[in-house]
Amino acid sequence: MTLNIRLETLQTRRWGVKGPQAAAWLHEQHVAVPPAPNSWRVLDNVTGNFILRLGTSEFFLEETPSTTRARCQTLAEELLEPVPGVYPVLREDASLLLAGASANLVLAEAGSFDFAALSAASQQVVMTLLFGLAVIVIAQGDGAARSYRIWCDPSYGAGLHAALNGIAADLQ
Repeated sequence: MTLNIRLETLQTRRWGVKGPQAAAWLHEQHVAVPPAPNSWRVLDNVTGNFILRLGTSEFFLEETPSTTRARCQTLAEELLEPVPGVYPVLREDASLLLAGASANLVLAEAGSFDFAALSAASQQVVMTLLFGLAVIVIAQGDGAARSYRIWCDPSYGAGLHAALNGIAADLQ
């Protein structure tokens, strides 16, 4: 059986902000925040650029290096002068993309969350464990176009990539 799987480590810019005034401050910066805790949306209508709402008052932004307007950098510069109730968060997460119709099979072997039941349209952020490692995951697309963005501590990124690749190889 040949599986349709693609796994890659992404080189992206990441930045975060949190605090009781973070959502209001992002609105002032013309950033549309996700409406509910543990949800995400496309940032600036550019595919591959995301804003995740982690809980009620923490936000995680990621953008591709090809983005002409470096939103993460611009926002970070805006916070060089302190803003009451808004605190920058250094995000150095490893960023992975697992794609393909068989991606659910790989994730089923790596953890206990049922990603196959996760609707991409719900734009839900899942915080779970893969191989006992804390990860943040979002699902995009369906069927053969299904993909997952996975973030973890940067010191574990290469190991997570290798472990997921190992499962994919074993499933071939």
